[in-house]
Amino acid sequence: MFTTNEVLPEDLIIQILLWLPVVSLLRFKCVCKSWCALINGQNFINKHLLHNQTTSNKNRNARFLLIQRQKSSNDHVFSKLQYESLEILSTQAVPSPYFGIPKHIQINIVSSINGLVCLNLNTLNPDIVLWNPATNETKVLPKSGISYPQGRTLTRDVGFGFDFKTNDYKVVKLLEIFDPDSEYCIDDINYFYAAEVYCLSTGSWRTVSTSAPRYFMDSGCYKTYTKGMFSWSASIRDDLDFFPGILSFDMSNEVFLTTTLPDGDLEDPNGTWRIFFVLNELVSLVTFGKDRERLENCFYIWSLLEYGVKESWIKLFTIGPLMGIEKPLGFWKNESLFLRNNEGQLLLYDPSAQKITNLQVDGRPMQMITYVESLISLKGGNDFEEQGNS
Repeated sequence: MFTTNEVLPEDLIIQILLWLPVVSLLRFKCVCKSWCALINGQNFINKHLLHNQTTSNKNRNARFLLIQRQKSSNDHVFSKLQYESLEILSTQAVPSPYFGIPKHIQINIVSSINGLVCLNLNTLNPDIVLWNPATNETKVLPKSGISYPQGRTLTRDVGFGFDFKTNDYKVVKLLEIFDPDSEYCIDDINYFYAAEVYCLSTGSWRTVSTSAPRYFMDSGCYKTYTKGMFSWSASIRDDLDFFPGILSFDMSNEVFLTTTLPDGDLEDPNGTWRIFFVLNELVSLVTFGKDRERLENCFYIWSLLEYGVKESWIKLFTIGPLMGIEKPLGFWKNESLFLRNNEGQLLLYDPSAQKITNLQVDGRPMQMITYVESLISLKGGNDFEEQGNS
């Protein structure tokens, strides 16, 4: 009796397996011990991810991950959409660590890198979960345990990214530290900022040596990640006042950068929403009016060419005016924009044709991200290859 390896060379078997989706590879681990060892090996996992992220394969292997509230139960569910066709591939419940959370608590998608997704809850001391939607592996991050004798800590927000220098995945946590017994706890003397970083390779938290700038997180805590930099929508303080901008964290050098927003098309008499996405691998800003009673709204799109340089903002285009739109959810091909309307429906706006399509997705869409399915494990170790975003 002959084995498969006697029929086909191992190099050829590997080349064939690289073209298969993760769901097939997980099944094929049961074929024989040698295939199981091959597919579980870090070398093959890295090759498979690189193959999926090549220019010719990226869109074919990319997915949208959509978190939505079911209309009947108000429960969170996750749907996977094929990137090219926007076909719904599957819908599933939240990852097991979040089973049974109260309905009033919102699950947030922090970001996705190399097929790993970071989730957290909008609570004062959030449970942070790393999740591979393709393998369904999850990892609940431990609580920090770092004490601050200067006062009480409050987690303001969380970021997730990849360190290209150490080939490691990192979660950064922004903290406010204040003395709750002080009569002037909002005064700068009794109130300061810090940051902690969790590394997947070590499985532990540590403080960031560089101090965090003075900031206020904007309502909604809109954020995004691209090319090793995680950014939050924030108001940045100088000596006299706070100015709207973004607070960015360099995952490799572990330093903060601040960038004030550009001038023009940013302020609405009734208030302005500012949401950040990634467009053409650049941090991009979408601004629009807060007045939901207004029938029409315009959306102004900018991109940032260099962190820390206000003058590097470039205005790309304007969408609208559009009627009955509540908020944008992200970009697709050819600068098409996903939108949620006032009835909680997921729409797609094509700027070239100036056409809106209802994607007929059940439930109220909350967030969307793109990701590439991978076999990357959450067991730790720093033998990752340098990959891009997704």
